[in-house]
Amino acid sequence: MKKMWCVMIVLGFVHASVWADLLAHWTFNDPELGAAPEAALPDSDGRTVWRQAATDHSGNGNHLTTWEYAWAGFKWVSDSPAGDLSILNTGSYPAAFTWSAQSQPTGVDLETITPSAWTIEAVGKLDSQPWAATIIGRDGRDVSTVDSRKAPLYLSVRNFNYGAGNEVVAIEYTDVSGYTHEAISALGAFQLGKWYHIAAVCDGSTLKLYLGGVLVAQTDLTLSGSPNTALAIGGGTPGGDNWPGTWSVGRGMWNGYHADRWYGAIDEVAISNAALDPSQFVIAIPEPATMVLLGLGALMLGRKRS
Repeated sequence: MKKMWCVMIVLGFVHASVWADLLAHWTFNDPELGAAPEAALPDSDGRTVWRQAATDHSGNGNHLTTWEYAWAGFKWVSDSPAGDLSILNTGSYPAAFTWSAQSQPTGVDLETITPSAWTIEAVGKLDSQPWAATIIGRDGRDVSTVDSRKAPLYLSVRNFNYGAGNEVVAIEYTDVSGYTHEAISALGAFQLGKWYHIAAVCDGSTLKLYLGGVLVAQTDLTLSGSPNTALAIGGGTPGGDNWPGTWSVGRGMWNGYHADRWYGAIDEVAISNAALDPSQFVIAIPEPATMVLLGLGALMLGRKRS
């Protein structure tokens, strides 16, 4: 009995620690905002009027808003692996984003952080594949010494002329020293029309990418030569599309302009100020776990051993 209580206490401390590191958590199930199937999320009127579209359940107050509903917004839908609600784009230019100047976070302001260790989780389903589709991004430019047009972060699904059925999942970010790092899955790791838990984890020395809790790619950051691998805040002149430091859901940024739209549903997103183990992920991994993902993880590990 004493041993069982010790285990429970340890698990309790681990759980409390994970939630203490949670910076933002958007579940898109917000009855106070009118969440109901087929209802439109509130929109911001193009950064002239603040309307909260998703509540930050971390307690920090990093709420989301969306762009004009008619052509770039979202609606709540009942299609969700968790059996509740998710959001789905209603036009060709979906864009949900933080706007700290208006939401006025009461805890950690997500737009000001430059963490060395971090975890980004998202559960999404992509219905059609553009050149690149970013589910979580960070706005800005003029931070990467490789290409000044790059934004600081993209968690995305790509298909750069690989052909139908050859999608890859990728995490790419630029650090405060201007070095750009990425981890990319094998071809075909992601399939259209299916729900996935996607997670990027960085501890300052290793960048890891998970699908369904299974490691599908990793990069040794120490080989880059960067003196500081902490995540950068975006650069460039504020205004228009570019508001450096902003976090986006359902789109990315390129050359200071909104880009890389996610054409599909998004069920949940979480951002943490720590490198979490898959057992500590904030968002539950959709069931059933697929043997395809397990096979990809084993294949990647086998290749690394060889």
